Formats: sequence, C-alpha cells, structure tokens
Amino acid sequence: MADNDVLLQVNHLSKSFGKLSVLSDISTSFKKNEVVSIIGPSGGGKSTFLRCLNLLETPTAGEILFDGVNLCSPKVNLNVQRQRIGMVFQSFNLFNNMNIMRNLTEAPVSIKKMPKEEAEEKAVALLKRVGLEDKVSAYPSQLSGGQKQRIAIVRSLMMEPELMLFDEPTSALDPEMIGEVLDVMKDLAQSGMTMIVVTHEMRFARNVSGRTIFLAGGRIEEDKPSHELFDNPESPRLVSFLEKVL
Repeated sequence: MADNDVLLQVNHLSKSFGKLSVLSDISTSFKKNEVVSIIGPSGGGKSTFLRCLNLLETPTAGEILFDGVNLCSPKVNLNVQRQRIGMVFQSFNLFNNMNIMRNLTEAPVSIKKMPKEEAEEKAVALLKRVGLEDKVSAYPSQLSGGQKQRIAIVRSLMMEPELMLFDEPTSALDPEMIGEVLDVMKDLAQSGMTMIVVTHEMRFARNVSGRTIFLAGGRIEEDKPSHELFDNPESPRLVSFLEKVL
C-alpha cells in the first residue's frame, strides 16, 4: 500500500456461513489515528465484518492487511498480530473468578512478559483515567454494566494496541450507563487511538467518528465523512434507516 497512513486495508472481503452469504466483496481501508463508526440494520453483517478484521471469523475470500501483514496468510502468527489489536465486546468477557487487578494484568504479564509491578502500576493509572481506581480489588460481579465495560476497555489498553475494535459496546447497558462508556471512548478518540466502532449510538457516530460506514445486506452502501453521511445520505436504504433511528 503506497499510503503509509493506512493501518488496515480490506480487499474484496466475503464471508459465508454455508450457503448464507453475510459479507459480499467489501473493500475499504482505515488510517492511523482515524475513528470510524459502522452503522446499519441488524443482520446486515456489521459484527461479522468486525470479527473478520482480527480473524475471530475466517473470511471466505479476500484479504486483510494489518500494517502490511496479510492476516489471512497461513504463514502469519495470528497470536502475535492480535496482541496489537484490542477488542471490546458487548458482553464484557471479563474473568469472573479474578479481581479487577488480575483481569487487567493477566495478559500483559503472561503474554507480553511485562514485570508484575509494572503491569500493576499501569493498571492503576488506566483505572484512574476511567474513574475506577477504587475498584482495583473488586470482582466483576460487584460492578455495574457500565463499570464492567470501562474495565473491559482498560483491559484492552493494557496490551498497548495500535487498533481498537468495539463491537456494539453499549448495547447491553442500561440507558443511564451508556454515557459513562461513551465518555471513555471519546477520550480515547481524542488521544489519537485508531478505532473501528460498530454502534447503534448515532450521536457518537456523527460527532466523534471522522468517518461512518453504512453496512447493509453484507455490502458497504455508503462510506464517507460522518457529517456528510448523516446530513446528505444518498442510498435509499440509508435514508430509510436514518428515518427510523434518528
């Protein structure tokens, strides 16, 4: 790729489950320090697309180049590449049998061989950043949904990723908890983190993302700067979608 700013390049990506085609010939790219939201109707392929980006789902066809490395190549050590890509799920995926400190330090210590003291210092600093430094000894069962999701974001940040993927990070939360998670994501965006966010939060997509992709029927229908996409939708499917959600 000639453009040195491109961190992730997707070329002719398709994904089928048996005879069901979920993604069809998707090509796009994501630049360093860019925040991109992916919106669209349920069942349109958004989460499958996101899961293909770090090979949690194996594409049926196409290639995904992360910093020039083709993740779909059988020669690539996926575990090494995944250390550079953080993922935040809608269901938090914390370890319920570990307290928050262990949830945060387990991967950096065991995978990145970070000294335990250094990992714990880093964990405390990041917990302060999201306003949860008092939860260091708590267990996930003692936290609200919004607190769990903020911890899940911190857990990804502990690995110092170059790219963060968010799969509908607020969809499992009560309405009053959504804001506290979006505030952390806005802070991350402002700090220059490269982020790809599958979301139903249209205000976040419009105001925080530099770019928004509308994915429907397994295809990219529109992909443009966020304000342009929301103010001047061209695709009839996007017009119809926005009328329902705004």
